[in-house]
Amino acid sequence: MRWTTITEDDLKAAGHGTLIDRARDQAVGDVDPVPEDIANAIARVRRAVSAGNPLDSDATKVPGSLKDVTVRRALFALMRRIRFPLSEDDRKIREEDSQDLQQLAEKKVLVEAPDDTDATLAPQNRGSWNSENKIIGRMHPVPAPGRQVPPGIGYANEDAVEDAE
Repeated sequence: MRWTTITEDDLKAAGHGTLIDRARDQAVGDVDPVPEDIANAIARVRRAVSAGNPLDSDATKVPGSLKDVTVRRALFALMRRIRFPLSEDDRKIREEDSQDLQQLAEKKVLVEAPDDTDATLAPQNRGSWNSENKIIGRMHPVPAPGRQVPPGIGYANEDAVEDAE
């Protein structure tokens, strides 16, 4: 499978089981912060991916190549929740992850296709019909006068000299 679901076990496998326990201990009320932060991280990664790639129909899946980015985003959110100070390396990694997601959002990078076949049929660029500029700039070549209409037919001045090619 090319796309994967992020679970609490993925965060624990990254070596942060005590971080998860502290976040749950400091939570107020019946709200469990771990699934919420995982869902927020998944949503952020999917939003960046959706700019230039089809999404899997399962809203809990992210590309396998972005699994570590998603896990780290969830962990950084939990760290911020319990006011755990980030090291300089953690800040650098968080910045690199943000740049990766920015490149995805700017359609500079593509990820693997989703596992379900329905999503591969979706258009990658959801542009609008007739989205061509109405003012034709220099990027469109101007046709030569002789090629606009057949020579001698339909000119306003029939006595004029024919266009040279």
